[in-house]
Amino acid sequence: MFFILLTGMLILFVVGTTLLLNGEPVFGSIAAGAGILLLLFVLIYYGKKKYRKKKYDCTPDCDCGPDCDGGPDCDCGPNCN
Repeated sequence: MFFILLTGMLILFVVGTTLLLNGEPVFGSIAAGAGILLLLFVLIYYGKKKYRKKKYDCTPDCDCGPDCDGGPDCDCGPNCN
């Protein structure tokens, strides 16, 4: 999703700049403005996403012993709910 938004943002910047240079100030400024809005959305959304992972409660899972049957809960890693 990040790369799709990044590609769209770059396309809007290129189209906006091209239209501005070719004498279409209305459509060029609309495209450039949409590119700036997309840049802000990407920065804000993915900036907050980095901190969302820390909110989950991860407790260590160390109930794997010699009687563990090799199931998915026998990795002694954290259980994140």
